[in-house]
Amino acid sequence: MASKKVQDYVGQCKDLMGLSHWTINVSADPCEDDAWADVEVSTNLYTATIRFSPKLWGEKPEDIRRVVAHELIHVHQAGVERLVEALEKPLGSTAYELLSHVWDTESERAADSLSNVVAEVLPLPVGVK
Repeated sequence: MASKKVQDYVGQCKDLMGLSHWTINVSADPCEDDAWADVEVSTNLYTATIRFSPKLWGEKPEDIRRVVAHELIHVHQAGVERLVEALEKPLGSTAYELLSHVWDTESERAADSLSNVVAEVLPLPVGVK
């Protein structure tokens, strides 16, 4: 389990982002080295787990806030992610690879763009580590 301050901060943010009915857990395990964070969303429950890079907590509060917003936006996108994954067999591998690549790219672009706007309504993470 991550620190209580991190868990509480993510809880505040998720409520403000319309995810109050979700359980968002913060893992003590770090995300991949090439990312600030990642999120895994349950396929059938209103639960998700976010993993953060330990390096994130040394960044500016505004940047931390944007990363949290970004990951919570992915929770909102999870239904479409599941739909894309379900199309692998019906579409066949060639069409699915194209669709999957486009979804990955565009969902990241959307989360990046929207996180800049959404982060402005979230509190700054003061003393969160």
